[in-house]
Amino acid sequence: METRYRPEELTRLPRSVAYEKGRVVMIDQTLLPAEFRTIELRTVDEVASAIVTMKVRGAPAIGAAAAFGLALYADTAKAKDRDGFMEGFYSAYEKLKNTRPTAVNLFWALNRIRKLVEENLESPLEEIRRLVVEEAHRIADEDVEANLRIGHYGAGALPEGNLLTHCNAGSLATVQLGTVGAVLRVMHRDGTLKLLWVDETRPVLQGARLSAWEYSYDGIPLKLISDDAAGFVMAQGKVDGIIVGADRIVANGDFANKIGTYSLAVLAKEHGIPFFTAAPLSTIDMELKSGKEIPIEERPGEEVLTCGGCKIAPDVDVYNPAFDVTPHKYLTGIITDRGVVYPPFERNLKKLFREGE
Repeated sequence: METRYRPEELTRLPRSVAYEKGRVVMIDQTLLPAEFRTIELRTVDEVASAIVTMKVRGAPAIGAAAAFGLALYADTAKAKDRDGFMEGFYSAYEKLKNTRPTAVNLFWALNRIRKLVEENLESPLEEIRRLVVEEAHRIADEDVEANLRIGHYGAGALPEGNLLTHCNAGSLATVQLGTVGAVLRVMHRDGTLKLLWVDETRPVLQGARLSAWEYSYDGIPLKLISDDAAGFVMAQGKVDGIIVGADRIVANGDFANKIGTYSLAVLAKEHGIPFFTAAPLSTIDMELKSGKEIPIEERPGEEVLTCGGCKIAPDVDVYNPAFDVTPHKYLTGIITDRGVVYPPFERNLKKLFREGE
């Protein structure tokens, strides 16, 4: 599609993750909003640790970070022959693959580079190294372009007025702009977004720490609310539409997103509020038939027992799923980089992929 704005017209933020020869550079999201700092990672182990500890987070950003982890290996591996290089490559691939189980972009990016390498095994070793680095950069660039298209498609689908979002699917969750973030930024630029309600998003507070920070940084008018205030705000008629991101969308339209999304979807249905998710095609997993098949990451209980490093509960057992699954019956539409998909999702998602072949 033809886009009206360039990325630099929509955000003042730099890319959340990038690669410079011999180092992966990323914004350390665990320090926000108190401190804005970029960190430099020089080993695959450091990149894997950054993904696990959520220094980088958000499905598209995780995918790009993993791709750059393989680029880092390709650039710095000391192997002199193809066999030694490939042994180290598969080891790096496995380390990065085993970081977080739910976000499908991670596996999509890693498998894309693995396929490229395996298709070029007869090429000189230096050529293979170059191809890995170029493909990682291409994955990151494509993410920014996809987000820009999502922003323009979404701006045409969402109602004018006040929107509500959950967690963070903005610039910090992608390479730049965001999925949800691109939609909000285009609507803000167009003057159709009046106010953004931001859920705090317990237990790690991605809404309060990250979304509120980055959207206010770009001048978007917002109000931060506790998660349990969302239903009351809807009941007061102060929400015209809801838009959230996705970590995995499956063939029937069910999708996994940050814990608390399902509750919002049920509330939106009760109040007659349009409910959208936004994600690139790389987040759609057509191999899984329903949301029941999506693996759900369970994170350490310490995230629930503490807040900002302070103990807020006694040492009791904790159940801390990082994501929940929203059934497709609650969805108004899926905003992708190839257009907006409406029900019936199973048929129309298949059609979307066929059209792209």
